[in-house]
Amino acid sequence: MRIISKSATMLFTVVTVIIVMKIFEFRRSSVKSELEKNMTLFESAHEEPPALLTIFTTFEEIKITPHHELVQGLVLTNWPLFKPYVRPVLFLNFTDSTTARSARTAGWDVLGVDRSNSAGTPYLKDMFKTVFERYDSLLYGYANGDILFDGGILKTLTAIKRGLHGLHNNILITGRRTNVLVNPKDSRWSDDVFTVEKLQSLATKNGSLIAPAAIDYFFFSKEGCSLDWSRLVDVVIGRPAYDSYLVGMARHQGVNVIDCTSTLLAVHISEKGVKSHGRRNSDSRFNAELIGKFRHRDGYPTSAKLATTVDFEGNVFIIRR
Repeated sequence: MRIISKSATMLFTVVTVIIVMKIFEFRRSSVKSELEKNMTLFESAHEEPPALLTIFTTFEEIKITPHHELVQGLVLTNWPLFKPYVRPVLFLNFTDSTTARSARTAGWDVLGVDRSNSAGTPYLKDMFKTVFERYDSLLYGYANGDILFDGGILKTLTAIKRGLHGLHNNILITGRRTNVLVNPKDSRWSDDVFTVEKLQSLATKNGSLIAPAAIDYFFFSKEGCSLDWSRLVDVVIGRPAYDSYLVGMARHQGVNVIDCTSTLLAVHISEKGVKSHGRRNSDSRFNAELIGKFRHRDGYPTSAKLATTVDFEGNVFIIRR
């Protein structure tokens, strides 16, 4: 009976691995199909299209909690699904860690963090400078490392590409996130719940649109953008005040800010009892003290003069409001 039991266990393990691989391939093929339907701007299907967006983030690398493990695993799988139109880049202090190797296997570029504050939090401008110099794409941007996207990101980026010339290549796209409260110990929250195909339904049933004061992604044009980065103070990522400050400064310097909340779903995997991870860190006041007095509501997505919307046929376009 022991031999039979062991054999049965091995067979079950092999079958499970095969099923997981098939599910992953199905996800990729489903997203690829969606990509091919929406990306009609490129002349030849035989040429690899240029990246619409180089998107970067960073992860917590010390004192990892079960919540961190869940979120990082989901993000590592989610963002590369939109390649080659979206190029994901992960900045880490330890570029040969298990996390770094997992990211590379999943299709990410992994780069080292050049500079951090005394608490070890990376500076935002340094990372933007690195991706500006290293990559060629239509847009460049940062998103927090706990955000998941669905196919709306591609439809939105395509609409932005169509309208970019009329806005003189001078844009910043941002928006509000949708919080979904998740308990990593609850078996209901399996990876399959967070597939691109199911993300919109999950957000509708279990999510809540957060107030405009918290912003989780910022995608800039490079050529033509009127933002003078040298005029920005040296803020760090993931700590209060940097987000609305960045968007507000862009608006003050004439950048066309586009609120994409209606068409670009950004799901934030929230943790019970934690309103803001950034406020729990020792350097939570770092940005606020550096920025000083600033009218932060100027940087809220709701203050943007432009927005994306969708018509009855599912087409995304830019409107003035």
